[in-house]
Amino acid sequence: MVIFNELMARIAGRFGRIEPRDDGGIMACDDQFRLLQGVERVTVDLSVVEHFCITFTTHDDIGTVSSLIGAVPLAVDYRSPEALDSSTATIIRWGDGTLITHPYYGHECARQEVMSALSRHGHLAVCLVWGISLSPWTKTYSRMDPWHAAGASFAYFAYAANGRLEVGFDPYDFVRAAPSARCGWNTGAVDAYLHDLDFSPLTVATQQSGRVFVRGARSGRHTIPRHKYACVTLLERIAGATFPADVERPDSPGAGFTVASPVPDMSDAEFAHFMGPPAGALRR
Repeated sequence: MVIFNELMARIAGRFGRIEPRDDGGIMACDDQFRLLQGVERVTVDLSVVEHFCITFTTHDDIGTVSSLIGAVPLAVDYRSPEALDSSTATIIRWGDGTLITHPYYGHECARQEVMSALSRHGHLAVCLVWGISLSPWTKTYSRMDPWHAAGASFAYFAYAANGRLEVGFDPYDFVRAAPSARCGWNTGAVDAYLHDLDFSPLTVATQQSGRVFVRGARSGRHTIPRHKYACVTLLERIAGATFPADVERPDSPGAGFTVASPVPDMSDAEFAHFMGPPAGALRR
């Protein structure tokens, strides 16, 4: 199980975080995961992951990646209290490249500037983010105004190559047939990886049993978001590897870095060049 927020996991406790059911009762999040496993090929439990920021790049040298994002090795174990800071990142080898994540609510690797730096000279940068770390891609971020229709409300998936955004979209309300749902220079860039992926919520029938709690002894229906799982599978297909279960807590003290010299902000012109035409302006 991937748990990105240990405090949230403790609060979840024995039953996991609970969610409202369509019939007025509540359901434990780990029950959601088990129900989803019954109809999907899901191996990573994201039901308690409320804040997530991860970027994959095809650079396979950790030293190169850390230099590109302005990070230096931590002097302490990244899991120690001294490292509890949004600037902390972990960098590990994964698949055909490297995986960067922020365990303590950071969003540096999700910034457009970082994705541009990581995707130059024939490389890719692929970001998946939701929760607090979503800020660089939100509809309310002023720089996203021309791309508002394809901006983030709840989550974001961005794929960059040649130093610019190829495609970006919010997977929560992703509609493949709607051009305005995507932005970037090549909005069909990940189409080859989308086969059999369903970003829409899944509605399942439930009944009172075990750790499922309802008002009264009656069955009901529950809606389970599955856009996060679809995005993880999409990222796995691009990287050619299975998502690591210990990605947020790699079993290596040397995986910890701190972003000491963040990549400078782009000018407005540079930002527009990275993002591409306004959302919906290009047809796939």
